Amino acid sequence: MSIHDFDGLARKFEQISNGAIERILRNIAEVVGETLLNHVIDEIDNQGLIDTGTLWNSFTRGGADNIWIWDVDRNAITLEVGSNLPYARYLNDGYTISKRHFVPGYWSGGSFVYDPSAKTGFMARPRSFIGRQYFDIAVQQLEGGMNALIMRQLEREIGRLFA
Repeated sequence: MSIHDFDGLARKFEQISNGAIERILRNIAEVVGETLLNHVIDEIDNQGLIDTGTLWNSFTRGGADNIWIWDVDRNAITLEVGSNLPYARYLNDGYTISKRHFVPGYWSGGSFVYDPSAKTGFMARPRSFIGRQYFDIAVQQLEGGMNALIMRQLEREIGRLFA
């Protein structure tokens, strides 16, 4: 590699010292976060866990009930991603109904629609549900290729910086 524009190279290094590194790290974290959410959506789809799309959309960046929280503190950049839907955790981790209780709603086309204001519904009996571990599976899938993903994104970001 030969460099003929030393002033331009000096400006690029000045950009690096003036916050370009933080921007690059944030971009890489965003790519990793988006990739994880895509893995989660794929796993939900592979396991056939959705019928309305509400759970799927909660794992879409910017979607209703989506978690996308940045924390930049003491030389660390943290991005928390996930879903705010209460049943997303129950479906992943499993749960137990310990006593009978009434669930308000109605049946529509073979599916139960939860409606807190409905006079109809059903009595849920005690039982346990095994978690489907869709989020954990997605994290494991991402961890297998995370270093390669980060390195590819880092190369892109540095390529953009020095282009």
